[in-house]
Amino acid sequence: MTETLRIISAASVTLEQFATAFEAAFAGYFFPVTLTSEQLSRRVRFEHLDILRSRLAYDGDELAGMAMLGVRQEVGWVGGLGMTEMYRGRGRSHELMTALIAEARALSLQQLTLEVLRQNVAAIRLYERAGMGVARDLIIFERRADAPLVSSQDVSLLKQATPAELLRHFHRLHLQPPAWQRDLSALLVMDGMHGLYLGARDMPDAYALLRSWPGGMTYIVELAAARKEDADALCAGLDRVEGHLRIINEPESSIFCAVLEAHNFVETERQHEMVMTL
Repeated sequence: MTETLRIISAASVTLEQFATAFEAAFAGYFFPVTLTSEQLSRRVRFEHLDILRSRLAYDGDELAGMAMLGVRQEVGWVGGLGMTEMYRGRGRSHELMTALIAEARALSLQQLTLEVLRQNVAAIRLYERAGMGVARDLIIFERRADAPLVSSQDVSLLKQATPAELLRHFHRLHLQPPAWQRDLSALLVMDGMHGLYLGARDMPDAYALLRSWPGGMTYIVELAAARKEDADALCAGLDRVEGHLRIINEPESSIFCAVLEAHNFVETERQHEMVMTL
């Protein structure tokens, strides 16, 4: 094992090789992690990952770790940082994190942010050592396919509109800044979604964007409402959407959290959103 890691740009390898490195760095994670080159390509588009500024770490010719950097205007986002099994618990991840922060500063970014599962104590310590602090928690909710109905409201009361139409009202209907993956810039280029809304089409009271996933899972990619009563009415309509529903990274202070729980959504994971000023 060398004294220092050799850290290079992810642009030095193919997307297939970078995706393979990602899987190796997250092997044995809290849940199974897979990433194909096609999925990575989609993430580059949706999450604004900068492959040139993302990093790979080697010990000689042996892969030691990888880190992804997303960039939007003056903000950077760590889209994943992990070490291969042989290099975990040896303090080597700090070298990789330091290199990624250096890339962010070279781009004159003002802030760096990321999400980390709250049970990932080792990663949280790494990020705190780098100068990051917890800004808020983001919650992952799920509703099982066999969950009982809470409301008798018919889903037909939710009207359909294109995501592009509904996203015109993104800022008006968001009381909390969204997580990176649910930012407007990500949603505008995301495909495969369909939209449901309440109220007038040109001035909806609330809306949801849904995306079907293989295996019967439906992701609620976006929820938007400025008033709790509209959030409740929207979720009442979603009661009639069949199947297993999942929503990722709902801010803990969102008006939707209590409403989702009232409609048989259960918190399954919680992440810390961590931030540092560069």
